[in-house]
Amino acid sequence: MQETILIYKLLPILIYFVAIVGAITSGLLVYFGLASKQERKQTRLRVKQQLESNKEKVVKQASDSPGEQLLREADYPLGINGIKYYIFFVSLMVVLTGYYLVFPFLMGQFISVWRILFLIVVYFVFLPTFPYSLFRYVLNAVIAYKQAKRNSEVFMLYDLVINELEGMDVTRVNTYNLIRNLKPYFEYINGSLSQLLARWTDDGGPREALERFGEDIGTKESKSLAATLKTLDENDRSTVLSALKGMNNMFVRSQIENYRRRRKVMTDLGSLPIRITHFLILLNFIAVVVYMVMVIMQNARV
Repeated sequence: MQETILIYKLLPILIYFVAIVGAITSGLLVYFGLASKQERKQTRLRVKQQLESNKEKVVKQASDSPGEQLLREADYPLGINGIKYYIFFVSLMVVLTGYYLVFPFLMGQFISVWRILFLIVVYFVFLPTFPYSLFRYVLNAVIAYKQAKRNSEVFMLYDLVINELEGMDVTRVNTYNLIRNLKPYFEYINGSLSQLLARWTDDGGPREALERFGEDIGTKESKSLAATLKTLDENDRSTVLSALKGMNNMFVRSQIENYRRRRKVMTDLGSLPIRITHFLILLNFIAVVVYMVMVIMQNARV
């Protein structure tokens, strides 16, 4: 009995499927019957070029999107870039829309308002351009955490440079060799240090490479350290040590602030499940109130 009912429910979908397959097959048969081999080849080339053009447009739009910029600042967590995220986002919305709206509609079921509201909530929760979306909240937390770790390693670089200079016997310093020897000790600024060493012999020279290093990390401490490192090759060891030690108080305060920022980020991430739970409870409460109002209005009409 249940199998018979299921067959009748799926029958409208089967009719649509057969109609679509028949229409596509008829179109293909007409096309292959009227078009010559040369025309079909030209059509394939035009379609291929159009697909390549559309692919380039999609890639360009994704690379310039706000989601790509946030993912780039977060160093692409889990290897997700803008294109992959938008594919996931569109696929999720298509699957949920098909499951909660399209298939129930084709099977003749009643579509409640709550399903539509649920899809709208999911859409805005994962939408990169929405300022209060979960996507932006998580990525901003990751960006703040990594920025704090970078600044922490900048402080560590500053300290190691002082130790290296104090242990040297020579009066002049080779900045390039000093940075190259210290680079393996770092994780979060390792890429910036590699780019710094790669730009060292460019047309702009070491000064421009150090400026771009400070701008790449983007903190005032990194820019101050870069400005001091510019003078390593020009001044003797004692002068450079005096300049670095003079920045000690600023770096200590910055390190304390970085620690507080990291603790805040970890606290925010740890409280995220609790906040989501509170949001769902509040949403459920609103849904109950709205449902009660709808029931009262329907009874009043009767």
